[in-house]
Amino acid sequence: MTTSARAGVGDGPTTVPIAVVVVAFLAVLLDGFDAATLAFVVPTLARDWAITPAGFTLPLVLTNVGVVLGYLACGTLGARFGRRRLLVGGLVVFAACTLVVAITLPAQSVPLLTVLRFLTGLGLGSVLPVAVSLATTHSPTRRRELVSVIVTLGLASGATLGGFFGGRLLAGVGADGVFWVAGLLPLVVAGAAARLLPSESGLSQDTAQARHDARVGRLFDARLRTDTVLLWAFSFLVFVAAYTLTSWVPTLLLGYGFAPADAPLGLAFVSLGGVLGGIVLIPLAARIGITRALIIMAVVGAACMAIAARVDLGHTGLLLVLGGAGLGVTAGQIGQLALAVTLYPESTRTTGVGWAAALGRAGSVIGPGLAGILLALALPGADIILMTAAPVLIAGLCATALWRRTT
Repeated sequence: MTTSARAGVGDGPTTVPIAVVVVAFLAVLLDGFDAATLAFVVPTLARDWAITPAGFTLPLVLTNVGVVLGYLACGTLGARFGRRRLLVGGLVVFAACTLVVAITLPAQSVPLLTVLRFLTGLGLGSVLPVAVSLATTHSPTRRRELVSVIVTLGLASGATLGGFFGGRLLAGVGADGVFWVAGLLPLVVAGAAARLLPSESGLSQDTAQARHDARVGRLFDARLRTDTVLLWAFSFLVFVAAYTLTSWVPTLLLGYGFAPADAPLGLAFVSLGGVLGGIVLIPLAARIGITRALIIMAVVGAACMAIAARVDLGHTGLLLVLGGAGLGVTAGQIGQLALAVTLYPESTRTTGVGWAAALGRAGSVIGPGLAGILLALALPGADIILMTAAPVLIAGLCATALWRRTT
């Protein structure tokens, strides 16, 4: 039985609501841009604050801890307050916290930065699952996988913008100015979301039933239990690799001889590869199925990381191979949410997407944390990149097991 069959097909929307998808995409794009913001300012902050880059491990990690907690709570909060309100509220919270970072950055306080980034993560945690759930709920069943991929592409798109324009933004407005930009833009999208997203009246059941369906236990019904475990394992492992790269690749490239001003290009190429990976994933999944497509992407990502770690390619060649690593790994990030959308019915979809994303983001806590420890131990950047390939290969095995169950 396929995942689409399990999710059920019934009456619903007949056309894709472009305004809803665009707003959802932009909200997720700002999530991705925010994640890139701290990563590409770390080398500059480390120089200005006279501490090592590893000293910023805690703010990087606690951001993702906050996001995980937000993901875990978004199903229940969405059932209680409505998904539109939750999305708008999440945008406002992470915008406000980012603006406070911009104001307090001259204090050069890592503990203060850590607290503010944790609070920022709580706001971010309500954005991705709710945006995906809203956009797919208002779309025809046959288009939901496509819509989920498009919305989730916002993560890689935002990180790509941060990578390509991070150096120029730093040079033009400074580190505090970067956070001003990252904090003001979500307020604009929050206003658009409040105005353009349709009311949920008539789309959901009564509040008591909605809360019941939003419980995580519903993801472990007999027909979903094994697939949920495999999906969560895949998500966790892919995010370990993805966030190790996006959090630390500008710093790791310093060991390859890149200047601090050029190091954000590594993040740009990883993120651009991720955007291309999401684009490639759409026709590939349509042709051979989402699970087999994810197996191929995992192999591509791991192979590119191994090449980047062990082959002397020069700066340009290294950036291109890092783009290939981003292509494979980010396609896995996007694909796991497409699986969640098709796996779970509408009543539990926000919870299903949120928990899959949360298990992934838990990997985003572990990956950058371990990489920060290895950097503090003076392990070469090339070795860290090579070690990052291992969880991608194991994720490919999880996708293989899921494919065997769904064919």
